Amino acid sequence: MNIIEVAVEEFSQIYPLIKELRPHLEFTDFELLFNQAKLRDEYRIVGIRQNNHYIAIMGYRILFDFVHGKHLYINDLVVTDSVRSQGFGQQLLYFAELEAKKHQCQGIRLSTGVENKRAMSFYEKNHWSQRAVVYKKKLEAFK
Repeated sequence: MNIIEVAVEEFSQIYPLIKELRPHLEFTDFELLFNQAKLRDEYRIVGIRQNNHYIAIMGYRILFDFVHGKHLYINDLVVTDSVRSQGFGQQLLYFAELEAKKHQCQGIRLSTGVENKRAMSFYEKNHWSQRAVVYKKKLEAFK
């Protein structure tokens, strides 16, 4: 199974997968946020196709901070519901490992919602450790 970088022209094909993970995200916002992340952090989306349709995608970037040093951060990983538990997510995680090694990263990290027990179980089965609790505070939009 080949993992390929998703071209901008294919965004309408991967948007249904993004929508499974981020149901609040409208297509125009998806495009805008991708372009900003690509410009600032070289954010990339890779995917797996089956029968000319994307069935799994992962968005990631290389980040630097004082806690983790240089590391690969997975922002988005989704496998369409109809083909989950068939190894596609595992393939994307392996791809992330290879990318991290290629870029001489010290590690890989990601976050998932505490309510997403299925994802937490998946990551733990793939030898990932829960290492932090993330706090968020939503701000009102500036006008």
